[in-house]
Amino acid sequence: MKLLLLQLVDENGTLLPQYEVAADSVGAGVDEWVLVSRGSAARQVPGNEQRPLDAAVVAIIDTIHVEDRLIYSKKDQYR
Repeated sequence: MKLLLLQLVDENGTLLPQYEVAADSVGAGVDEWVLVSRGSAARQVPGNEQRPLDAAVVAIIDTIHVEDRLIYSKKDQYR
């Protein structure tokens, strides 16, 4: 299984100086925003085969809206 080094973001989409390693179960790529499952939920990801994981990427994010603000859009990222 591929491991990704993830950089965390805050609620405004600002990059934080915090990183995490997660097993990638969805085939995410460079600069994609992802949803991470942690703890015992990460070990229950389909296809995991009960490997001892602490964090797993479970989805690639298309858009994020907070209240009425667009925080992230995948299609705008590649323009």
